[in-house]
Amino acid sequence: MDQKKFDIGEALSFGWETFKANIGFLILVLLIIWVVEAIFSVPGSFAYRNGALYVFNILSFLVGIFVSIAIIKVSLRYTYGQNADFTDLYTGYPYYLNMLGGSILYALIVIGGLILLIVPGIYWGIRYQFYGYIIIDQDLSPVEAIKKSGRIARGEWWHLLLFTLAVIGVNFLGALACGIGLFVTVPLTYVAHAYVYRRLAYAVAMQEGAMAPPPAMPQPTVPQPSPMQPAQPPAMPPQQPPVPPAQPPAMPPQQPPVPPGQPPQG
Repeated sequence: MDQKKFDIGEALSFGWETFKANIGFLILVLLIIWVVEAIFSVPGSFAYRNGALYVFNILSFLVGIFVSIAIIKVSLRYTYGQNADFTDLYTGYPYYLNMLGGSILYALIVIGGLILLIVPGIYWGIRYQFYGYIIIDQDLSPVEAIKKSGRIARGEWWHLLLFTLAVIGVNFLGALACGIGLFVTVPLTYVAHAYVYRRLAYAVAMQEGAMAPPPAMPQPTVPQPSPMQPAQPPAMPPQQPPVPPAQPPAMPPQQPPVPPGQPPQG
């Protein structure tokens, strides 16, 4: 029996531990993303003319590409054992055109499969879902990213389907908690999804004889020393200067001897 390339429980555990270690940052990132998406999507619901509706829908799609890049960059940071920061939300713009092309190509593949009696669309949607991670992580073109996503998912389709259902279930439970639980489950599942991608990519790289760093294991993220500099030893408490030995008390100055025949000086 073939060994699975990733474990669903391990992926969700990694997402949970990462969320706990970065709770404030991830919730703030989620709020920023939701606000940005709302700015460009909510006005479209009030557009009564078809032309205005199309414009808002296109703007929402284009902005969604930036959002996807930010989510993937932040999530991938943690799978490499690094700490994400707010610069990851806007420094991914060099990948924009490739992500735009990849998103269009992926949508066409899935829509085409749905037209073919639905099942092929579901199959291709799960198999090629990692194209965005590959574009950003490996800097490949849209076509190459789609192909590689299919390659790393080969033999894992049913396992990926179960993972997708688990992600849907976790976020459903988060929505049941008056929606507040989504502040936990959405970042958790974002990171878990990136973890699954890294596990699959690492397994395929090992099979092909390529050198690739393994993904981080499920544990809270802590700052890592720079690979270019050796780790610094912990700081030692400051040493007190040596205390000089106690000096004997000063003696009163001695009077010079009085010559004979002279009175002593007062």
